[in-house]
Amino acid sequence: MKSSSSQMLKSMFIFGAIVDGAIAVSWFLIAAGIRLPNIFNGYVGTGLDYQLAMYVGAMFMAGWTALLAWGAVEPIDRRGLLLITSVGLFLSVIVELVFFQDLLGGAGFIFGVSKRILLGVLATAIYFYSFRDIEGQDGA
Repeated sequence: MKSSSSQMLKSMFIFGAIVDGAIAVSWFLIAAGIRLPNIFNGYVGTGLDYQLAMYVGAMFMAGWTALLAWGAVEPIDRRGLLLITSVGLFLSVIVELVFFQDLLGGAGFIFGVSKRILLGVLATAIYFYSFRDIEGQDGA
């Protein structure tokens, strides 16, 4: 059974909202002083500066969670959010590799990078597939 573009987009929006929501919660916990590795890269920071940075990041991640949930309401009309999300994921990997290579490393970093690349590729593929599916319906 072939999934429609709308179903695939909606599923990706919901999946993205769940993942981002989980990240936001973990970052809020880090901001509250609980010593956890950062889900993105495995880094375990200390100090009030790090907690403040995680709090600000958690606020933005919570906002992006809401934005992805909003995208699931009308997935065809809001599919561009997936492309923006993919660009953000790819940029985060590039920035970490270029600027924080000496600070980060290990299994947590590799897992975080591979997870972001996989999610970015999946979101991009679904975004472009949704146009192909619609063009196929127009020609029928």
